[in-house]
Amino acid sequence: MYRAIPPQSTITSLSAAAFFLAAVALHASAQTLDERGYSTGTPPRIQVRDPSDTTITLVVQPLAEGVFAAKVDHAWTGWVVLPEGILVVDASASDRTAAVLADTIRARSGDKPIRWVVNTHAHEDHFGGDLYFASRGATLIAQKGAAAAIDSVLAARMAASPGAGKTWPLKPCVRVDREMKLGPASRRVEVIWLGHPAHTRGDLIVYLPKQKVLFAGDLVWNRAVPWLLDPQMSVTGWNESIDSLTTKRFVIEKLVPGHGVYAEPNRSLGYTRGYLRDASDKAAKTASWGTTVREVRDWGYLGPYEDSEFYAEVHFMNMRRLYNMALGIQTPGRSRAGAVHP
Repeated sequence: MYRAIPPQSTITSLSAAAFFLAAVALHASAQTLDERGYSTGTPPRIQVRDPSDTTITLVVQPLAEGVFAAKVDHAWTGWVVLPEGILVVDASASDRTAAVLADTIRARSGDKPIRWVVNTHAHEDHFGGDLYFASRGATLIAQKGAAAAIDSVLAARMAASPGAGKTWPLKPCVRVDREMKLGPASRRVEVIWLGHPAHTRGDLIVYLPKQKVLFAGDLVWNRAVPWLLDPQMSVTGWNESIDSLTTKRFVIEKLVPGHGVYAEPNRSLGYTRGYLRDASDKAAKTASWGTTVREVRDWGYLGPYEDSEFYAEVHFMNMRRLYNMALGIQTPGRSRAGAVHP
């Protein structure tokens, strides 16, 4: 069940991505941790939600003529209407949510074909709906550092669906090294890698210079705790990427974050920068004092962020990883790919 609804309206749902985050947090907090913060012992049984709960939350935010943002459950997506067809920014978490997004696009922007899907990074709460769009002729686009992971997950899903590949071929993602441009000068779409591993090793942004609109993917969060657990995450690169967005290269009047609340650009950029700084500083200071990582629930509290989305589910896992990084300990991280299907 779903309803496409006006800006600022909501319907309540528990998305697959949110459930996954809650489940991981329960798993992590209930287990014994070794001296590096790794989980040991048998994981607890986790109560899953009622599978009959199929409600999807969708909020649309018009940004400019032919340019829209849409929050599908807990992740932001969007689309741009171009003369040759429609470009979608992130396909949402699953085929089911992608179908809802496609219906909304048709309702708002007519029956132009969806020609491109830009994957801002290789986390499945953003690219899980790729197969829905690819099966209808869309070209998938990803940064070259993310494309292989996306291709692998999609190929595995195709292999698990007998006959799916007989009616249409699954083509690999088109790789973006540094930049790709699409559309006319009046609605130019620039797909850009900022040059640093950040939230992941292959984060793309989608920038419309004429409209001064930026789709930031998970490089930017607002009132939602960022996921710092990707294996290739770099706090340094993340900060450098945010610094790039504040240069004269980008004039941004409307910024769509990956998660959280749509707001004025400086507010979203400031929130992300502030969390990275405050969490890193506290973890480094605590590590220098000799406090153990197993006591993270005591020392890891960050009051200014406790009312943010995902604080209870993600924040303390972030702090464990940052603590280890401060001590020079390599940790495997946690990728969400393959773990967020409804």
